[in-house]
Order: sequence, then C-alpha cells, then structure tokens
Amino acid sequence: MEHPEPESIRVAMDQAWRDHHHVRNQTWRTILVDLALAAGMVAVGVQFDSPAPAVAAGVLLVLCAMCGIGITLQHRQVEIRKFTHIMNCEEALGLHTPNLIADVKLPGPFTFWDALKFWKTNTLLFILRMHIAIALFGILYVTAKIGHSP
Repeated sequence: MEHPEPESIRVAMDQAWRDHHHVRNQTWRTILVDLALAAGMVAVGVQFDSPAPAVAAGVLLVLCAMCGIGITLQHRQVEIRKFTHIMNCEEALGLHTPNLIADVKLPGPFTFWDALKFWKTNTLLFILRMHIAIALFGILYVTAKIGHSP
C-alpha cells in the first residue's frame, strides 16, 4: 500500500482540527439559544399575569435544552472520531515521540449520567451540565409561576 505524502497528511489533520472547532462552536451556540429562551421565559412571565405564556415558554426552553443535551452527547462522538483521525495523522507524520507528543490519550465517551459525576471535568461535560441546569431552571420557574397564579 502506498503511503500518502506528508503534505496531504498535514492538510487532512488541519481539516480535522477545523471540523473539531466548528463542532465545538456549534455546541457552545446551543447554550446561547438556551440562555436566550430562558431570558425570554422570564420576560414573558413578568409581562403577563396569566401563567400560560410563561408555561409555554418554559416548555419550549426545556425542549430546547433537551435537544442541546442530545447535541452535546452526539458531539462527543464526533470529537472522538476527529481526535482519532488527528492522532493517526500525527503518527503518520512521526510526531509521536517522547520529545514531541507522548502518551496522548483519546477522549473517552460519556453519558448523560456522567454530568452528575462532578469529579469528571471537560468542556463538553460542562456544556452538558449547563443544559441540565437551564432545563431545571425552566421547570422550577414554571412551577413557581403556576403556584403563584391568581
């Protein structure tokens, strides 16, 4: 089997890094959408006496946060694939030596329940925890709004 040229490997590795950063940016944007909806939910709750608009906004917020949770979990799988590709490119370029890159490990998969294990830390787990916190805020806000309705 013929080996690819080093420049082709570098281009492939560069593209994998770009893909990784693009996916990471998308994941952060899901938090921004959640936060905008949470602010809207509170604004609607303050503006109207009836709890119905706040409940509708809260349901939308929780659904959006659940989608964000799913996106975050899926993006972890993409991250693992991209880092596997990057590490293979590094290996092909001969970069895995004690003086350059040594003992690099792939990120491991995680589940929704890993968000409750606060001793585990990484960016995607933080984002997952934020989605959960925002969803819980929506549930608590709507519950309080219903409880205090005339």
